[in-house]
Amino acid sequence: MKIQSIYRYFTGLAALALALTAGSMASFGQTPSSEKISDLLLQAKHNAVLAVDDAATLESYAMSNVSWQSHARGLERIKNHINDLGRLNKQLSDARSEGSAWQQNAIDKIDVSLREIADLLTVTINHMNENPTRVHLQAYRDYVKANSKLTSKIANMIGDFVDYEAAKSKADELEQKLEIPAPGSGL
Repeated sequence: MKIQSIYRYFTGLAALALALTAGSMASFGQTPSSEKISDLLLQAKHNAVLAVDDAATLESYAMSNVSWQSHARGLERIKNHINDLGRLNKQLSDARSEGSAWQQNAIDKIDVSLREIADLLTVTINHMNENPTRVHLQAYRDYVKANSKLTSKIANMIGDFVDYEAAKSKADELEQKLEIPAPGSGL
């Protein structure tokens, strides 16, 4: 009789362990975050910050009497950073299927925003090339201001995704440390 009780006890423990494992496996059924994508997002954040700095500098040029050549150099610097972001965006898109749901969402949003800034920057460069002596007029200033706002928006968005990942990693680490059951585990 005692052996049957012990057997049932261990069988019950095994069933409980299996149920807990199945519950936690269901919550982990999502694709985990990709380290490769995380690294690419960090690189994108760096390039976006550089683009923001150059866009702010160009905006200050538009309010002063610097030469059109200085404007051209400023636009070239921004273009180089946006092109770098474009190359990173291609790598992010290629790795998209490896990423978690939030990483895939980040990649999609970054792609849309980068296409928007690339189009706006192209229009700004074309405007400056067609009107090099008119870089102090309102139309050009409006383009420069729009570039500055959009590069800031993109940099903030990418930075928010990087911050989100850091916060999520910290929360996951604390859940494990505190042995908090995963959502949907039934405990």
